[in-house]
Amino acid sequence: MIAKTAVIDPKAKVNTDCTIGEYCVIEDGVVLEEGVVLGHHVVVHSGTVIGAGTVIGDGSVLGRSPLPAATSTVKAQQEIGPLVIGKNCTIGAGVVVYRGSRIDDSCFLGDNSSVRENCKLGEAVLVGQRVVVENGVEIGDYTKIQTGAYITAATKIEERVFIAPMVTTTNDNYMGRTEKRFASRRGPILKKGCRVGGGVTLLPGVTIGEEAFIAAGSIVTKDAPPYQLLMGTPARVKRPVPDDELLFQQNKEDDNSVVPSFNLKRQNATLQAELSAVLGNVIGSGQFILGENVKVLENEIAEVCGAQYGIGVANGSDALYLALLACGIEPGDEVITTPFTFFATAGSIVRAGAVPVFVDIDPKTYNIDTELIEEKITPRTKAILPVHLFGQAAEMGRIMEIAHKHGLKVIEDAAQALGCEYQGRPGGGIGDAGCLSFFPTKNLGCFGDGGMVVTNNQEIAERVRMLRVHGAKKKYYHELLGVNSRLDELQAAILRIKLPHFKGWLKKRQEYAELYNDLFKASGLTVSGYVKTPYHLPGCRHTYNQYTIAVRKRDELRDYLKQRGIGTTVYYPLPLHLQPVFRDLGYKKGDFPQAEQAADYVLSLPMFPELTEEEIRRVVKTITDFYGDEAQ
Repeated sequence: MIAKTAVIDPKAKVNTDCTIGEYCVIEDGVVLEEGVVLGHHVVVHSGTVIGAGTVIGDGSVLGRSPLPAATSTVKAQQEIGPLVIGKNCTIGAGVVVYRGSRIDDSCFLGDNSSVRENCKLGEAVLVGQRVVVENGVEIGDYTKIQTGAYITAATKIEERVFIAPMVTTTNDNYMGRTEKRFASRRGPILKKGCRVGGGVTLLPGVTIGEEAFIAAGSIVTKDAPPYQLLMGTPARVKRPVPDDELLFQQNKEDDNSVVPSFNLKRQNATLQAELSAVLGNVIGSGQFILGENVKVLENEIAEVCGAQYGIGVANGSDALYLALLACGIEPGDEVITTPFTFFATAGSIVRAGAVPVFVDIDPKTYNIDTELIEEKITPRTKAILPVHLFGQAAEMGRIMEIAHKHGLKVIEDAAQALGCEYQGRPGGGIGDAGCLSFFPTKNLGCFGDGGMVVTNNQEIAERVRMLRVHGAKKKYYHELLGVNSRLDELQAAILRIKLPHFKGWLKKRQEYAELYNDLFKASGLTVSGYVKTPYHLPGCRHTYNQYTIAVRKRDELRDYLKQRGIGTTVYYPLPLHLQPVFRDLGYKKGDFPQAEQAADYVLSLPMFPELTEEEIRRVVKTITDFYGDEAQ
């Protein structure tokens, strides 16, 4: 659909199924491939090529020609090639991208960002709002640059680098616009996997080594060694980055994997047309915060969870935090939970001012051992926070019985378990509140962060709705001390496209789990005790967000699989009670032996609906080969 007010040069090549909004200007030689969506008032300068499925927000300017600085005698380049934007990119509102740059497939440029001439952005690069990328910058695949960062000319950023908000790189030692300055510019080099905290300044020519971690607020004056944490002004090495914190060893798909741990590209490819269309509709609507898609999705997800109310929030961590506050958890209160889970579970309790009280896990399910809960209850205990780990519901019958007996709230961490059931009741809708995550690798994932609180309690629902908008029911009138935590309209629209496929994806996960189980049994590894397959709680529905086994020689096996192109993940290598941040709680090694043992033995194998049976057979055969005659 092309708006009547759009101006399109006759020499432009516009695919017939493109959408072009009001007052757009398309100059000569422009190529718009299949399914491109332009918002209103977009200007596309001559020669620009925009790949299929790309969506451009209102007021953006693409392919602008650069002008030399008025005070410079350096001659501008005579010829700068056209701007080329790959397939399935999302360009926000008010974005300016100059000629000569190349943006590869699946990139995201946030509102009011700017990319100067001759830049190269790799695949799936994320550039946040108001980020400035100067000329000649190179950015590797899957790198993320957050809001307000300023990346100066000649900076080179390798793959999977993370740059937090308000980071500044510099490239010259001379103030002012001088010829000496232009002749001696040396941009920083950021090696793959390094992470740069908020407000960091990088001086000219410094190299940030592979997997180095620069703490927030630091000023880096000299090269940062690889695999080291640096902080301060000037930044100095404080300690090595532990192996279990290395970016490339946690939750990352290995592009060279024959069988990856997960593969989002396979799923998104099947939904490409629908996703592109709905993103274009949202951009065209101009409604990005708490719009119609969010409202409808809240009702749809609440129904999946057997709850009356759903409240979309920014992420799963905020869902936990806001649910705790809405349930009346106050500073000094105690909340009982498990030490074997993702950090956000206990981190949200501390964030609310309360104290996490850990209870060891059932070694069969890896969920909290309900027989140990009552002995941890004190007069300060106000809630139980069970986790439905790996997609299997905790023993909610016993938990609710204990909670009713002692007058405690129950907040379910169902981040990994949308669609699970306990004795016919959907997970998340059993306790006082349920908390969900829509992180991309979850069994229902969006294209960034997203979360939701579900509940059957109207008062809790109303409090979460207020807390997510700074505690206000009416704009600018604040009744509670809340936060800014809202599920945005783009993510909600994506989730609504995926939701009709959700039941089919769950069924496929369950089928693949059964195949894994059968193959391991046939291999003799389960009988010999070398592999322990997931325990399925009777009368419950396991979603297999992860297919997690317990194995002997876990780390050696993992290396063996990696060498043969099979991705794996360890959830979680260090229980929460042994995390440095919780040392003040007074726990020590040996306090929760089942959780500690699980951390040493668990290994999550490839599990996603788009796997093939052949890939699963390859995984099991490779594990069988590793143990060989030893397991017979």
